[in-house]
Amino acid sequence: MSYIIPPYLKPGDTIAIAAPARSVSMEQIQDGIAFMQAQGFTIHLEPGLLEVHHQLAGTDVHRAMLFNRLLANPDIKAIWCARGGYGCARMVDGIDWQLLKQQPKWIAGFSDVTVLLNHAMQASGVATMHSSMPVFMHNKTGQDILDVQMAFQSLASALKGNIQAIPCNATNHINLKDFSGPIVGGNLSVLYSIMGSSSELDWSNTILFIEDLDEYYYHIDRMLLALKRAGKLKGLKALLVGSFIQMHDHTIPFGYNVHDIIAEHCSAYQYPIVFDVNVGHHLQNLCLPFGLNAEFKNGILTFVQV
Repeated sequence: MSYIIPPYLKPGDTIAIAAPARSVSMEQIQDGIAFMQAQGFTIHLEPGLLEVHHQLAGTDVHRAMLFNRLLANPDIKAIWCARGGYGCARMVDGIDWQLLKQQPKWIAGFSDVTVLLNHAMQASGVATMHSSMPVFMHNKTGQDILDVQMAFQSLASALKGNIQAIPCNATNHINLKDFSGPIVGGNLSVLYSIMGSSSELDWSNTILFIEDLDEYYYHIDRMLLALKRAGKLKGLKALLVGSFIQMHDHTIPFGYNVHDIIAEHCSAYQYPIVFDVNVGHHLQNLCLPFGLNAEFKNGILTFVQV
């Protein structure tokens, strides 16, 4: 499937900050906002953005209403989600996705925002951006701030149409060969949770990307096993594996790490599996456009500029 590529941004164009999941404070997002302003963008904060309802940024109806306003506003060229946490699946069905189809614009974020990235592509046919989010710059110093700046710069460049190549230097790849196609995917736990829903994409003939955080090894095994049994892992052009960090085990070890689990459940397929892609729940979370045609050659992932 080919996806609609939203217009790339020019100096002065407006990026709106959205909070579709957990609540945020101005303090948590102000450094990220300042960084994007320094890149020449105008930042829009919709009234009600900082609403709090228990853990969430307002009720489900409130968060969907604000997101619809951003989609309907012709002056807004991109929507950058402030953070993940949990909550996107609770409000996604309240979004009018025809608005995005009528006025394509970039939606950027990751983690729980995987719900919105996938649903935007499924319901509206519009490409999205898997990227770091404003809260990741909050309270960072030293090398940490440099790592986050690298991630934010990759997003800023991508929004301008200058999508950075991603080197894939790991030596533990499987069935390594050149490949090309559109990238889809996101957080494994979230992809697993939306399987069978209206947010689920058809992964056939795509490059699937997965990453995760703070899971037990047997949870990773269970999710991949479920995807395999549902037929979701066959028919891929390739599998990109981002960071799987802060993994847990029991006193009696599960016996398999993430590489082992993926290798076992994909052993029946001959497509390439590329590990340690520099995308996911770490500070150097490089921007990975979803829906754009990507090419892997000589260990480097590049994107066709449209």
